[in-house]
Amino acid sequence: MISFFFRFILGLFCFFPVVSKAQFVSATLGINGLTCSMCSFAVQSEMERLPFVEKATLNLNTNIAEVLFKTDQKVDVRQVVAAVYKAGFSVGYTEAIFIFDQQTVSDQFVFYYEGFNYQFLKPAQEILNGKTTLKFLDKKFLRKKAYNFWAPFIKESSRGKTKADLKTLYHVTL
Repeated sequence: MISFFFRFILGLFCFFPVVSKAQFVSATLGINGLTCSMCSFAVQSEMERLPFVEKATLNLNTNIAEVLFKTDQKVDVRQVVAAVYKAGFSVGYTEAIFIFDQQTVSDQFVFYYEGFNYQFLKPAQEILNGKTTLKFLDKKFLRKKAYNFWAPFIKESSRGKTKADLKTLYHVTL
């Protein structure tokens, strides 16, 4: 009986690979125009109202927001960026840490996670494993000058997609 049980357990591990839970861990945003503690508090409050945000910390010296996400929660980076705009400020850059498990990426590669598609633009082909910083490239996610650089690549990758597709599409790079 023990032999059968041991073989059964061993068979489970052989035929069903152990998959680590992919997820967003945190985000870093450069925020334009923060000048006082009230400004900082307004942005922090808007971010912490989001159901998937554990904690938001803003640094007035660097104008950077560090956002920690709750585990096992669906993260929508657009909502984080929208919280900054709702508080009356704009975003200079947006980066988020995502946990990958041996994922090969290259230009135009798309991965799907929690209802959103993430399309890579111009990364060197590589295998991503563990915590990886994704840089978001869409219009409200970075400064105008940086967006103007990426705009032709975004336009090309968006060709033929419907408005519904574009609502769930993020453009990212490494």
